[in-house]
Amino acid sequence: MEATLAERSQIERRHILATHDVTDLIGLHVIVIGEAVEFVDDEGVVAIEIPDIEGLSAAAAVARCLAGTRLQGAELRAIRRILGLTAGELAARLGEKTSHETISRWEHEKQPMGAYAEKVFRLVACEELKDKAPGVPYEAADLAKLIVTDPWRADPSFALPPFVFARIKLQMLNKDVIDAWQVAA
Repeated sequence: MEATLAERSQIERRHILATHDVTDLIGLHVIVIGEAVEFVDDEGVVAIEIPDIEGLSAAAAVARCLAGTRLQGAELRAIRRILGLTAGELAARLGEKTSHETISRWEHEKQPMGAYAEKVFRLVACEELKDKAPGVPYEAADLAKLIVTDPWRADPSFALPPFVFARIKLQMLNKDVIDAWQVAA
């Protein structure tokens, strides 16, 4: 079946970008490979479309929680938002000694997050998001063994490199094949 003139015009106005930085969209430093589609809409506005942004956000949050560098305030806020939690709801999940004010102080870098609280935060985030991020291998035991470093202590200008993600076909235990986001090698 041949495409109509309008359909051909729409196809010609769409192309896949080799890489695209989605940091502003997700809140974590993330680049996607070969999946961002740039297009011009009917009003002439250039837009970018990312498939399964919820899955990408979850995968980025899990990958960041598994990385051995201290979480910064903006990252805590981004992961909390990816979880879909308010500061009060996150505080409740972290335990009775944590208040929404404490979460706010952590997110705004007014108070450092203690090592234990950070491990619990990472565990809560990964457990909540793991099913939405099947392309990121995760076991709770990985977090128990994780040694967290703080490179900003020695070098305040330290910049964490971006997480680079690509879409893969992933065969599940039930033999279904799904699309999933995976950290690119």
